[in-house]
Amino acid sequence: MAGRRRGTELGVLLLGTQLLQFGVDRIPPVTLGTIILNVVAYLYLPFRTGQTCISTQNVWNQWELKRLLIGAIDHAHDFHLYYNMVSFLWKGTSLEKRFKSPYFAYILVVFTILTGATMVGMNSLLAQLTHNPYYIHQCAVGFSGVVFALKVLTTHYEPPGTRYVLNFIPVPSKWVYWAELVLIQVLVPNASFTGHLAGILVGLAYVRGPLKHIMEMFIPTAPSYRYTSGRSGNRRSSEDYRSGYSWDAPRPRPSAPYEQPRWYPGDTRFSGASTPSAPREEAFRDAPYPPSGRPSGQRLYPDLDTEMSSHPGGMTEEEQIRLLLERSQWDR
Repeated sequence: MAGRRRGTELGVLLLGTQLLQFGVDRIPPVTLGTIILNVVAYLYLPFRTGQTCISTQNVWNQWELKRLLIGAIDHAHDFHLYYNMVSFLWKGTSLEKRFKSPYFAYILVVFTILTGATMVGMNSLLAQLTHNPYYIHQCAVGFSGVVFALKVLTTHYEPPGTRYVLNFIPVPSKWVYWAELVLIQVLVPNASFTGHLAGILVGLAYVRGPLKHIMEMFIPTAPSYRYTSGRSGNRRSSEDYRSGYSWDAPRPRPSAPYEQPRWYPGDTRFSGASTPSAPREEAFRDAPYPPSGRPSGQRLYPDLDTEMSSHPGGMTEEEQIRLLLERSQWDR
């Protein structure tokens, strides 16, 4: 199969360097295989970009459905491939570890097809609303639409906070993919706005719409972990997220906390009286002592009376009880 002449392919070399720095052995198999597939398609796909790009004219009017898959793995130039694959590397690694490889591969196939189909539908709608045939013939290639869909998922499953677009623009995490959509369009005017927007809509249809439930009718997945703010209902708190509880996983029942014994007026456990006014030290004088070398019958707190009498204004019943409890804990 003859490859297409591309040029210096510096972006491919930079991508290889990035993979080596990340650690090829750390990349899950579906993520690594998808990156290799995109590189091979870029280098050796026996078509020109005009024969693979996705447009309403080609997909809807001419019914070339294969473009929904081929166009997503083709790229216009080497740096287009580099930026898409580096972004996919981090998102794919995170999501594949969460969903496991079979279901993540299922997500990639469904998202690829739906992102292309959504872009075709949006371009058709824009052409009808604006009466401009430009949108019918607008053609796009690349994996960036799918990357935007995966960005929605990673943001949804991570704790909320502040993210930095281009490493210096702080944006709340729930708005980060919208900020990237606008910023990329400003920096790269030739980028497909509807293609990127289609990816965001597909991702939102999965995390907030019916897409996840429809997909699980065919291939179910294990309960996924999602950060929540601890509101009412069945949602889990941030402690659950950090400790790895799943949405539906049973939580261990906490053990009962240790509670210090309390003595009240009328307690006969020590003094033997029916209604003593307070647990005096005599209640402890002849009590069996733990094996610490102290002989039985020795006063536990020989200076207790002195401390009570030296207290300014005398000690109330509650203060005497608290003092006995503190002494009991110290003596342990």
